[in-house]
Amino acid sequence: MLYLVDGYNLAHWLAGDEDLGPQELRERLHAALAGRLPPDAEELHVYWDVNSRDPAIPAHEYHGWCTGHNVPDADAAIVDAVYAAPDPARCVVVSRDREVVGKSRQLGARVLEPRDLLGDVPGAGGGPRRPRGGKPGARRGRKGRRR
Repeated sequence: MLYLVDGYNLAHWLAGDEDLGPQELRERLHAALAGRLPPDAEELHVYWDVNSRDPAIPAHEYHGWCTGHNVPDADAAIVDAVYAAPDPARCVVVSRDREVVGKSRQLGARVLEPRDLLGDVPGAGGGPRRPRGGKPGARRGRKGRRR
């Protein structure tokens, strides 16, 4: 499977309430991913939003276990990678961004939330997971509908 990871999206989820800079966010995500690679991952690509073309920042970074892509728009790059894949059904997109998730699913990719890839990480995500469309503290009526 080809894993496509929304870098800063996951890094901010991991950081929870901590205020970290870009380099600290990258290091936090790399450390978390390095120990939790899925057994079916043939390739893992992490896409990072880099708005300015600083010559000190390479377009691609190769680690032994993943490839990092420094691009102007990580969301678009992930969707483009799914679109260009020979078999989009063999792509797994990891993001909490609704647009990335929606477009990737439409193209046939599987989608995971950060917790599905990284497990429960203390302090990550800013709190417990709630059902889709749910608001914290919303009450339900007899048939399960929100009141």
